[in-house]
Amino acid sequence: MQYLKRLTNLADQEAQNWLNIAAGGDSEFADDLRNDLTDRKGNLKWFRSIGANAIKPASELYIRHAGNVTGVVDPLTGAQMLAGGVPASEALGTFGYHFDIRGGIKGLGNRATQKGLGNLLFFDPPLFNIGIQHALVQDVPNLAVVSPGSGFEGYASSSGRIVEFNCAVGQGVGIASAVALSTNRNLANISNQEVHNILQKTGKLSKIYGQTYTAQAQQLDEFEHQVAA
Repeated sequence: MQYLKRLTNLADQEAQNWLNIAAGGDSEFADDLRNDLTDRKGNLKWFRSIGANAIKPASELYIRHAGNVTGVVDPLTGAQMLAGGVPASEALGTFGYHFDIRGGIKGLGNRATQKGLGNLLFFDPPLFNIGIQHALVQDVPNLAVVSPGSGFEGYASSSGRIVEFNCAVGQGVGIASAVALSTNRNLANISNQEVHNILQKTGKLSKIYGQTYTAQAQQLDEFEHQVAA
């Protein structure tokens, strides 16, 4: 309901930016979309138009993303994902998923506009090779964070939050932990390459097939850096 109210509020620049994107930059179409959300008295009518006569609070709350740790060995960005992830020679597997930011990122639209970046950018789903360096915390000995809260930057968390990806990272961290214990080393000093070699020698290495979208990776890299600046 709050989002519908925002979409009908012309003073809400961020919400109007979303609506203009949905309308393909056509101002008349954007007006039609706004009008479809309200009746002649200005009351929101969208829920009624699909047959709803009451709105109940949700019984559960799904938190898509809350934040990310810092101080990891090698943070992972959305641009790096579009560039194919870690090199194939040291990869532990390959994963692909959309940059899923359904629900929006508060303030991103306004921030992009302030930086002169125009509309939000949309990209192909990244298909990238998996490593563990974004999960290994450099500042705290022998600590790894394998979750949507790992060391993601920019758009990366919207794809890297997925369970299947983190299962692969978790497997790699488990192997790295065994190597660290057996060699009396800090977990953060175990490389992707060492884990890759073990998977390869034991016949457990998954197929590696990351794809590089060079132009889109460069575009997103610029976007991520400028918005964060």
